[in-house]
Amino acid sequence: MNDKIIRCAIYTRKSDKDGLEQIFNSLDAQRLSGENYIASQMHENWRLISKHYDDGAYTGGNMNRPALQELFKDIEAGQVDMVVVYKIDRLSRYLFDFAKIVELFEKHNVGFISVTQSFNTSTSSGKLMMNMLLSFAQFEREIIGERIRDKFASSLKKGMWMGGIVMLGYEVKDRKLIINQEEAKIVKLIYDEFVKTESYCGVAKLLNRLGHRTRLRPQKSGKILGGQLFEPKAVQRILQNPYFKGCVTHKGAVYEGEHEAIIDEETWNQVQEIFAKHADVAKEKTKCRPSSRALLSGFVRCAPCNCLMKASSSRKNCNTKYHYYTCSNHAKYGNCKAFHKTVPAEILERNVIDEILRILKSPEIILKINQIAEKQPEIEKNNLLEVLKNLNESWQYLYIEEKRKILQMLLKNVEVTDDGIKINLNLEELDGFLMELAA
Repeated sequence: MNDKIIRCAIYTRKSDKDGLEQIFNSLDAQRLSGENYIASQMHENWRLISKHYDDGAYTGGNMNRPALQELFKDIEAGQVDMVVVYKIDRLSRYLFDFAKIVELFEKHNVGFISVTQSFNTSTSSGKLMMNMLLSFAQFEREIIGERIRDKFASSLKKGMWMGGIVMLGYEVKDRKLIINQEEAKIVKLIYDEFVKTESYCGVAKLLNRLGHRTRLRPQKSGKILGGQLFEPKAVQRILQNPYFKGCVTHKGAVYEGEHEAIIDEETWNQVQEIFAKHADVAKEKTKCRPSSRALLSGFVRCAPCNCLMKASSSRKNCNTKYHYYTCSNHAKYGNCKAFHKTVPAEILERNVIDEILRILKSPEIILKINQIAEKQPEIEKNNLLEVLKNLNESWQYLYIEEKRKILQMLLKNVEVTDDGIKINLNLEELDGFLMELAA
């Protein structure tokens, strides 16, 4: 008789929540089977630990289960010697996941028993049997997944709503979409205004000015999403979503839906024609547009709004193009707090570059070069000073990516204020920049 006490933990799992509210549910039945099996091994000094590891309504397709993770922690803490399950697929339905679980068990000398599938994992035949059972469990899960996907697709083809985020203008009743009259007015306003103005950015600004906000979406965690200003892209998605004309979509295909349309077919077609026209115009502009990337893209911030200023441009014809940096708040919502909501890119970039080049010739930088030269004898101090001296002239011959690489090493950000610009340097990277420049 073995004198060592074998501490046994029972793990149970059920894929869905149906029946969990019952007094004696599937998890209880699995645990009872495990308790009986452990009791039959009393002569081997098997003892059940009191802690429960129950995962109700969790899939076996992954290991993101709270009770399973708690079991892993207790195993690593040396509190468990044997894991008992009703069937092997309660622990995992994926061969790859189960291999990782078994690796953890072996690392901490923990045994594993399936009550209804007797095999010994310490023998080669037992391991073969275990892998065969897992392969069939994974096959069964994939077959179930295919059935669910097929049913989902056929239901959508019939026009049924199959769940997900409920669009603005609708609410769910008895698993069907019905129109929310108050929100439907906002959707109609979006479509009507877009037909008039042909600008979804203008429509977004109008909605925000009128005090409309995105729908509030309470989460299971208690957190509430939504209630934000309308972004132009959100308005664009509403204008191009076939659900609003009474259709459902699946993998790019559009089917007639069971729910009532908010937007009539004529208005819908008008809106899509406008988008098609804009796409053609954009394509023509692209043909004559030289590819370029804003030099300070990602560095410029609007100080009053504390947000990025994005590179933008406007073109009167294919030969004349004007570049700007525009406050994101101004571009999205039209409510920038700054006096300078948009600044010319050429002026801003020239001032920033001139200031950085001036700083690189300052006495502080010369002192830094002397310190580097003392630590790195292979660096020619005079050559490095000569490079910095002529950096103004050589800057114009650098490719834009080379210029951006220099700026990424030297620049934290550029703040555009109502009084001017503030350049924040990344002095921690100065040594690295000088070393690379020397090389």
